Amino acid sequence: MLEIKFHWYEVSVAIHIVNLRHVESLRKGLRDAHGYKGRDMQDNLWGVLGEIGFAKAMNVYYPMTVNTFKQADVGRNWQVRTVGSNKNRSLLIRPVDPTPHKYMLVEVYKDKYAFTYHAKLLGWIEGIDGKDDKYLTDCGHPDRPKVYRIPQKDLRDSILATA
Repeated sequence: MLEIKFHWYEVSVAIHIVNLRHVESLRKGLRDAHGYKGRDMQDNLWGVLGEIGFAKAMNVYYPMTVNTFKQADVGRNWQVRTVGSNKNRSLLIRPVDPTPHKYMLVEVYKDKYAFTYHAKLLGWIEGIDGKDDKYLTDCGHPDRPKVYRIPQKDLRDSILATA
């Protein structure tokens, strides 16, 4: 498992990207997808930190994208799924997500003694393997669309990932 510590300026960039994504969603009149009712900007901060942490761990450029949706988060074909701001600890892939992509699960957390963020790369899976019917569930939310929920034990070691 790889672990990354963020510098203050990386967190600053993440906050700026979250702001841009949020304002663009407002400007375009976009709605939350898939029945999401979370803490919007905080959840998005965790997500962007996950993307930055993965790019940093892989030593590849982070493109700082806005409005790219199903395109790769990092590199040619990496989607980053972040946990930390909610109770879920599994990797989620939606049926509409690109099957040829690879999906990395990253946990983001804040140091309890200092205002420092960290990211742990927990593992990854190929989209084709993650979209297996054995993983399809409503996660206990019958009012939301089904999702593939892949437990950490079924993920490949993050050290084997190459961006």
